Amino acid sequence: MLGSLSFASCNPSFDGHPISILYADNAGLEELAVASDTAGANIITKAVNDLNPEFLVENSGHFPTSYLIKDQANHNLAVFAVEPPRSAPALKLNTIDNTGEDEHQYWLISCDTCNSGVPSGGVFGVGCQIANSYVSGFCIQQPGVLGQPPVLRGCSGGANQKFNLRREFL
Repeated sequence: MLGSLSFASCNPSFDGHPISILYADNAGLEELAVASDTAGANIITKAVNDLNPEFLVENSGHFPTSYLIKDQANHNLAVFAVEPPRSAPALKLNTIDNTGEDEHQYWLISCDTCNSGVPSGGVFGVGCQIANSYVSGFCIQQPGVLGQPPVLRGCSGGANQKFNLRREFL
């Protein structure tokens, strides 16, 4: 069942632009990335060393507002929550379920600040929490070690669960 986040105030609109998902608490030096562009690949963290987007985020059309976080290199793959949520890796790429039934593929994104009409290099959302719609109450959290997969933990609104969503150059 789709839940909601109460920590932030807006849902970003990405207007079909590819993005990078940067950890907000470390000056944007670390981001979420895909280990490879194949089904079953882990979502990992990496140092920001280029302006290549990793993801294409699209509104699912569900209420409340939820999103598919797609692999930018293969739009047939999306980020899925793995169960149990506390085990690493908690996030993997999987083939999109076009029936819309598998809520493991839907994410609630709520930000402190949202921007529209964002130019390349600009930020769609600041201080954003990303929670899975199936694994209710669990948000993506920084693992604490660069290169390790992020984890899903109870949504706390802490700095290690906040992201900035940057439009990249494409």
